[in-house]
Amino acid sequence: MLPRGQLLAISVYWFGINMLWGGYEIFGQWKVESLVGVPTRGTTMGLLELGAALVAIVVQPTVGSISDYLTSRWGRRKPFIFVGGLLDLVFIIGIATSQSLLSLAAFLLLLSFSSNFAQGPFQGYVPDLVPERQVNLASALVGLMRLMGVIVGAALISTGATTGDYAVPLVLIGVIEAALALITVATVREGPQGRPRDGRSWTRIALETWGLDALRERSFVFMTLTRLLFLMGPAVFVNLSLFYVRDSLGQSGADLTTWLTLGTVALAVGTIGGTVPSAWVASRIGRKRVVWLSALAAAVGILLVSRAQAPVEAIPGLVLLGIGSGGYVAIDWALMTSTIPRVASGRYMGLANIANSISGPLALIIGGQILDQVTAGAGLEAAPRAAIMTGIIFLGAACLLLIPVRPRVEPPGDLQLAVEPAVPAAP
Repeated sequence: MLPRGQLLAISVYWFGINMLWGGYEIFGQWKVESLVGVPTRGTTMGLLELGAALVAIVVQPTVGSISDYLTSRWGRRKPFIFVGGLLDLVFIIGIATSQSLLSLAAFLLLLSFSSNFAQGPFQGYVPDLVPERQVNLASALVGLMRLMGVIVGAALISTGATTGDYAVPLVLIGVIEAALALITVATVREGPQGRPRDGRSWTRIALETWGLDALRERSFVFMTLTRLLFLMGPAVFVNLSLFYVRDSLGQSGADLTTWLTLGTVALAVGTIGGTVPSAWVASRIGRKRVVWLSALAAAVGILLVSRAQAPVEAIPGLVLLGIGSGGYVAIDWALMTSTIPRVASGRYMGLANIANSISGPLALIIGGQILDQVTAGAGLEAAPRAAIMTGIIFLGAACLLLIPVRPRVEPPGDLQLAVEPAVPAAP
């Protein structure tokens, strides 16, 4: 059994990572609109984040797989977290100070590289260290940190609606994220030692990440698709929230800041309400049922938000959206961990996290197209509402794809290697 402090230490960097990207989503809405104008803002945002997602798709699984084999004085995960966390701060400063679309795009791609350089190895910690009896609790903590990170990041950036300066809070978020990376390196103990390379080069190991053998893990594939579509549900709202509050609900200046902040508080309250009891509920009714109930709550929340005519009317929907999102992400890690070969956790969790990386951009590409088309045809007020409604379709598809997911039975040899205790690297 791991002490509660170690479970918290394993989870806390997820807060920093998601605070970084949650903050960027609000900053990006403001920055892109200021650079290209209203008619193409949605399409441009989608293309920018698609580029970042493509970088994430390549980097995260590859570096995660390499970390499975690394042997160093710091262990196999920490060197990547240390380097990636510090580079994140450098590139977020570049984004905050960008004065052109080209500069913004370049630093966004670099940030995607550094963030995923750290994330790929980092997410191997849960399968590395957490025993089965604590997986639900660890998953709940990870889920809570992920969602609260997005909410706090969005809340910090939203202060720019009053001051007119979105850059300073974005840099502050970068500083906090880098500090949490260093705390993770200092406090999390390492798990199993790196797997033997058996004479293979690092290039060959990197290429093996993309071997088609991963497709034979059927439950893993379906769980990854479930994760992708479920996360796309609330992502449409998060990625367009500034436009929704400003254009659909008619808020500006200090009122815009107030209602963006109150909206994030409502999401936070719902998230805590959905996340905290999820491990207990899942142990009694099963993880899948928790996901299906969470999807229902999130879908009803999206419907209420899209139909709200005043900010106060959107609050119940945001609470329900938070409950659904919190309930899902708290169980997501436990479900995913149950479908992967533990001995290659960095590789498989990196592949699985492709869903995290592309859920926002895919949701934004689809939602952004709807935003631009409805803006042209029906005006600013209707456009965010129409785009947000697509989240319900994504949630329904996620529920269907979860049906075939089954826990993986570890072969005895793999299980023994996965839990083999770490030994110090040779001097």
